[in-house]
Amino acid sequence: MKRLKPFGLACGLVAILLSGCSQDQNMLERIGYIQSAAYDLAPKGDVKVTISIPLVTQFARDGRTTDELLSTVAHSSKEANKKLSLQTSRLLVSGQIRALLFGVKLAQQGLQTHMDTFLRDPSFSKRTPVVVVDGDSGDLISHEYPRHTKTSNYIEKLLQKEFSKQIYPRILLHEFIRDLNDDGQDPIATMIRETKNGIEMSGVALFRKDRFITKLSPEDVFIFSLMYHSINRGEFTIATENPELRSVSFNVSKSKRKIKVSRTDEGEYQVNIGVKVQASIMEYIGTLRLSTSDRAKAEQLINESIANAAERIIHNMQKNRVDSLGIGKYVRNKMSYSEWKKTDWHDMYSKMPIHVQCSFIIKNYGNYVD
Repeated sequence: MKRLKPFGLACGLVAILLSGCSQDQNMLERIGYIQSAAYDLAPKGDVKVTISIPLVTQFARDGRTTDELLSTVAHSSKEANKKLSLQTSRLLVSGQIRALLFGVKLAQQGLQTHMDTFLRDPSFSKRTPVVVVDGDSGDLISHEYPRHTKTSNYIEKLLQKEFSKQIYPRILLHEFIRDLNDDGQDPIATMIRETKNGIEMSGVALFRKDRFITKLSPEDVFIFSLMYHSINRGEFTIATENPELRSVSFNVSKSKRKIKVSRTDEGEYQVNIGVKVQASIMEYIGTLRLSTSDRAKAEQLINESIANAAERIIHNMQKNRVDSLGIGKYVRNKMSYSEWKKTDWHDMYSKMPIHVQCSFIIKNYGNYVD
């Protein structure tokens, strides 16, 4: 039996590998992996669905275009998917969606129907971020922005960057649906908007059940995050009119919130939210000397600033009857099942006394010696 020469064996292996790569390339070109999906309110109560699909073709390799954009109007998300599939030669796949975007007008109408569809569909990743667009979400992902070759990647990286800094709460699909189905907490979502030069984070969307009601401004997101969940990183800035604390920037190393529900002598419920923050000062503008006993005064001023801002935010949420912090879950634990079911929680919540105490601890203030 003749032995196969090394050169012939090598040529055979290369041919097999190239054949496999060619098959993979053909497979990628036949499948349309949806990267972003945008949902907007259409006339007559219909929904406009716009999807972005990365191209794996010669056009994309030449740099002439990188996304295939498809859009249609339908009565439901599933009907829209069927219509969209008729517009492309690719087999549409939703398992790689990086962001679910909803126009603010559709969010105001309610997202229950769409969330129910996503929950039932096993191809949808339940770890997909939920985003509300301050405007038309389809228009946003359809535009091209300078210095960003792919709008879908631009949005994905913008969200990932802010989530990693822990400035904005990371709200994923399964978390939104969880809070939507919890009668003791209302869901929230990240908000973005289109600007003259690109896209920016524009705050946090606050829902009552499945309807968008109001939003937090970007300036209030940090204070809200302190009350919403624990933080173990992130650089934040607080500014006041007090000459002793004009501005302070700090890196949070650890924060913790605690919600305590009690009853007054008259039987009324009241809530106290405790926030504890440990941080390192990165910049300080004021008249105090942090290397002296003035540090305690600075901590007290920061405590007051955070507590006052937090109570202002809570008062606004109570006014809009949105329980975005999940206070209802703690009150529910103090009631019997029958008592809770008889309670109009949003009405009770809007009138409930809620107070915030903050304990801010300066771990260090950098290498500067004043």
